[in-house]
Amino acid sequence: MSYSERALAYATIPAGHQVRLEDRVSFAYIDKATIYQNRTGVWALQDDEGERSKTQIQMPVGGIAVLALGPGTSITHPAAISLTRSGTTVVFAGNGGSNAYTAATPLTSSARWAIAQARLITNDDAVKNAAIGLYKRQLGVEMLPGGTVNTMRGLEGRTIRDIYAKLAKQHGIRAFHRDVHGEDPVNTGLNLGNSILYGCAAAACTAIGVNPALGIIHRGNIRSLLFDLADLYKPNVTIPLAFESSTKEDPATALRLKLRETIHKKKILAGMLDALMSALSPHLPERDDDRIIGEDTEVKGHANYGGDQ
Repeated sequence: MSYSERALAYATIPAGHQVRLEDRVSFAYIDKATIYQNRTGVWALQDDEGERSKTQIQMPVGGIAVLALGPGTSITHPAAISLTRSGTTVVFAGNGGSNAYTAATPLTSSARWAIAQARLITNDDAVKNAAIGLYKRQLGVEMLPGGTVNTMRGLEGRTIRDIYAKLAKQHGIRAFHRDVHGEDPVNTGLNLGNSILYGCAAAACTAIGVNPALGIIHRGNIRSLLFDLADLYKPNVTIPLAFESSTKEDPATALRLKLRETIHKKKILAGMLDALMSALSPHLPERDDDRIIGEDTEVKGHANYGGDQ
C-alpha cells in the first residue's frame, strides 16, 4: 500500500507539534469493528446490524486522547503504528473492567518530568506531602488540624462509604456494596467508568513521559499512578454516573456518553495533568537539554569526546 504525501508527513510530526492532551477528545469507544489504515488515515469498518452493508468511519487519531476498543474489535499493524505515533493511548477494554494498554509516543521530547518523578519517589517526606496534596484535591478539603497521610486516608474512606450509602438510598438500591466482580448494573458501571478514567490517566502520564508504575499514594502495582489520578474524580464523577446510568435501558452506553460529556465539561484531562505537574514541579531539574554525565558536571550530549583525557 502506498501512502499519500500528507500521511507520510504526518508520521514524522515531532512530539511538540502534536495536538496537546487537554485539547483532544477525551476518549472514543468502538466495538465489533476492524480498525485499519489506508492512504488517507485510520478507519473503522463496522457491519450494519441486520444488513449486509458495512459502515466506514474515519478516526481523527491525532485529536483523541484514549481509544477504547471493545469486544469483537481487531486492529491492523499499520493502524496501531499510526495511533502510537499520534500519541493516542489505546485501551483494549475487556469484561469485568480488565484492560490492556498500549504505550503511545509521549507528547514531549524532554525527560524533565521523568527526572522529577524519580526525585520525588526517592524522597519519603516529599512523597507524603504530595500524597496529602492529592487527597486534598480529591476530597475538596484543606489540611485537617494535625492531619497526616493516615488522617487523610481515613477521611477518604469515610467519604466514599457515605457517597455509596447516599446514592444507594437515593436510587432505591438496598444493601449495596462495592464488588469489582459484581454483575449488577452499578458495579459493572463503576468498572467501566473507572477503566475510562484509568485510560485518561495513562494518556496524561504518557503526555509528559512519566512512569505509571511509580505512584504517590498507591504502591506496588504497574498502574499505581493511574489509580492516584483516577481517584481524584471517582467521588464526583464515576460513582454518581454509575448509579444514575444503572436505571437506563442500556447502562453502559448511557454511562460512556455522559462520562465523555463530563470529562469535557470538567476538563478532567487538563486536571490530571495539573495534578501531576503540581506534585512534580518542585523536583524539576535546572537543565532541560540533552546531556551526559561527567566527573564534576554534566556535558552536552550527542558529541564525541574521544579527544578528552
